[in-house]
Amino acid sequence: MKWSAIITTYNSEKVIGRALESLSDLQRGEKPSEIVIVDNASSDDTIDIINSYNLQVTIILNKKNLGLSKANNLGAANAKGDSLFFLNPDVELMPGAVTALHEFQEGNPEAAIIGPAMVDSNGVRQSTARTWPTPAVIAARRTPLGTTALGKRIIHKHMSRFNSSDTPLKPHWLVGAAMWLTPGGRKRVGLMSERYFLYFEDVEWCWRAWQRGMEVWFEPRAVIRHVCSRESASAGITLTLHLKSMLRFMAEHPGVLLGAGPGRSR
Repeated sequence: MKWSAIITTYNSEKVIGRALESLSDLQRGEKPSEIVIVDNASSDDTIDIINSYNLQVTIILNKKNLGLSKANNLGAANAKGDSLFFLNPDVELMPGAVTALHEFQEGNPEAAIIGPAMVDSNGVRQSTARTWPTPAVIAARRTPLGTTALGKRIIHKHMSRFNSSDTPLKPHWLVGAAMWLTPGGRKRVGLMSERYFLYFEDVEWCWRAWQRGMEVWFEPRAVIRHVCSRESASAGITLTLHLKSMLRFMAEHPGVLLGAGPGRSR
């Protein structure tokens, strides 16, 4: 099993240590062949913390914040593993997760991207395998519609339709905090779209995988801990980036405006 862990950091001093510890604590058969960290010009102690660990880590220092997709792709370009595991700095790998993902990859040659189940610090499963973000979904999550009975049903279906399963299934897309790219997926689908600075790069990547005849899978037998700590920007900038990426995605894939999307019948 030859795989590379790729982590993009930006002012991640509060969380990167636990992520590295979780990688270091893996059993020999699960350890990554390498850890590649791409730092988007952090202004805190992220790099000092990384260097304090006795780990063989390749660190790529960007002079400015290139965004998540560009940084992840830069990490991929410098990685030698057959499979690539893109991880946010606020995740911690649990024992057995990598084995489950790799075994699933080996048994499913049409799988391009595989996502594990994610739990919070209390062990509660998070919503990471979702339906396409249609206008109704966005309205329910961003407007007072979400407080109504109809809005709550829309949100529940979007967030929970695929997450209650204890066996592998094919969702529409996976939240990008932890995405396992198979060798076949890299060859036929490619890497993340660099047109997205932050947000929706994971949605677009999964959409493209389906369009190119491959599959996106949720593997709940692989579990990681996700503490959900993003230090990317202030709340106002974050909302602006999210809306900008959403509009770009809808312009590039207008079918989602009609509630249509690849992978729905699979």
